[in-house]
Amino acid sequence: MGTGPWPGRPLTATRSLRSVLTGAAAAVAGLGLLAGCGSNSSPPRSASATVTRMRSVVKAARSVHLDGVLRSGGKAIGLNLGLTSSGGFAGTITENGVPLTLVDAGDKVYVKATAPFLAQLRVPASACSIMCGKYVEMSGSQGDELAGNLNMSSLLASFTGRLPRFTDAGTTTVAGHAGQVLLGPDGSRLVVAAAGPPYPLQAVARQGNGSLDFSQWNAVPRPVAPPAGQVIDLSKLTG
Repeated sequence: MGTGPWPGRPLTATRSLRSVLTGAAAAVAGLGLLAGCGSNSSPPRSASATVTRMRSVVKAARSVHLDGVLRSGGKAIGLNLGLTSSGGFAGTITENGVPLTLVDAGDKVYVKATAPFLAQLRVPASACSIMCGKYVEMSGSQGDELAGNLNMSSLLASFTGRLPRFTDAGTTTVAGHAGQVLLGPDGSRLVVAAAGPPYPLQAVARQGNGSLDFSQWNAVPRPVAPPAGQVIDLSKLTG
């Protein structure tokens, strides 16, 4: 066991991070509102045409921002993330009331250390004086595995794969943008931009499993690594 400020904890931290990210990815993928099911009746042409166009623009999208709360395995997971098609992401995942700020700048993943997060990992409180406010560098296979859970293509796969038979339910406004409301056969709801490319604006899952707002399509800034002086190399924490 190491003698550094975080003795014996790097592997525990990595497993905990993996659990959080996997849960977040599962929650997005498991929204339920885009599950391929429904009746055999033909949907209104307008809804069908909108879904066809939506699938196309989502597949070609370069970036998007997700914001909302979803439920996975009985847990509420908050997401506030910017994703890029090149694989980078930046933002916050909140589980059990503990926010986890992450940055994937392309080749490395950085996790911001906070007192609540370290306490959840059972890291000694004294470590906060060294770590809190700084970013822990997760490089190599650890970073690759963590980053893989938040791949934009995977998270948006339910919008580009097999889709249910939506029906048109009028219009609404999401964050100042006019949207067409599409209802799934199970009561779930999808709001798609009514003007310009039909990008998703909001998805509300069935059975109270949460909702996500979508914004900044093709306009999310490229994630940038934290300043070197604010980064801690995880491999050095065992001293």
